[in-house]
Amino acid sequence: MKFNFKPPKIDFKPGTVILAGSGPGSKDLITLKVYIAIKLADVIIYDALVNKNLLKNSKKNSILIFAGKTKNTKACSQNEINQWMVYHAKKNKKILRLKGGDPSFFSRGSQEIDFLKKNSINFRVFTGVTSSQQAIKSCHYSFYNESGVCNFVTGHKKIDKKSIIFDFKKIYKNGGRILVYMGVGQIKKISSQLLNLGMKKNTKVCIVSNTSFSYEKIINTTLDNVEKAIISNKISPPSIIIIN
Repeated sequence: MKFNFKPPKIDFKPGTVILAGSGPGSKDLITLKVYIAIKLADVIIYDALVNKNLLKNSKKNSILIFAGKTKNTKACSQNEINQWMVYHAKKNKKILRLKGGDPSFFSRGSQEIDFLKKNSINFRVFTGVTSSQQAIKSCHYSFYNESGVCNFVTGHKKIDKKSIIFDFKKIYKNGGRILVYMGVGQIKKISSQLLNLGMKKNTKVCIVSNTSFSYEKIINTTLDNVEKAIISNKISPPSIIIIN
């Protein structure tokens, strides 16, 4: 059967913001819609985890704004990102807010959407491949273990909170596989609380750093040794930690 492929037409009108995910890192994992949005955007506000090679597909006269945030440094505040989107939208530009992974997974996309709504700015959301999808593949796991439950957890605190908040009791009781985003800096707290609740010391843990890249690193360890494994293997963000 012959397959006639036609590139999708995307609705990217002037004055519109598209919040999009660029995937886990490899340029091969970007969706076609997001690729087209990069080519059409007048302004691209991009995060640190976005593969910079993707930006080479932008228009010659497009404005590229780095909005990266890492563990210890950040190029700008969340408020500045919000203001940039509204400012350029009111200038009748096509704005692409480009994030790593998927814009709906722990990326503060909902907060940016709320700000756009308050300022009556048209927006759309384009799905991306989230990093846990590639990490699960690298670990040869599935999302679910025998319990049939999967927990997605972020190690990153909310903007309005002083520290991260986990409901470890619920997570432990459901017995599901735990996928931790941005958890390298919080692994001591995560592992100790799970152990204190009764999770076995030899519970399997797979750490995937820089997933989808040629220099991806995979570390298999146990819950009682995960902090030491991260330190000894010099694991740094971006990493996905898969427990059980």
